[in-house]
Amino acid sequence: MISVFVDELEFDTIIGLLDFERVKTQKIRISMEFKAYEFIDYADICKITQEEFNKQKFYKVEDALEYFSVKFKELYPTLEQLYMKISKINIIPNAKVGAKIIKNY
Repeated sequence: MISVFVDELEFDTIIGLLDFERVKTQKIRISMEFKAYEFIDYADICKITQEEFNKQKFYKVEDALEYFSVKFKELYPTLEQLYMKISKINIIPNAKVGAKIIKNY
């Protein structure tokens, strides 16, 4: 089994519950790790992640984590474990906040 990772992918997107979060993009940072018995192209992972964030415009970080835990398993059937951490970089002045998931399939 191979472990492929992406550390600190950053981009601006719409995410959040508050009114201002629904109209103005904010920077997020994502780290991921995939353990699978097949080739996983980390460039594709980065592209898919950013495209889906911009398309879905998630309300909660937790919703995004659940969405990607299903999406990546569909894309990579031999995926055994997914780790994903999503941080909101600028929402709190002196902290980076967010949520993470470790999903065993």
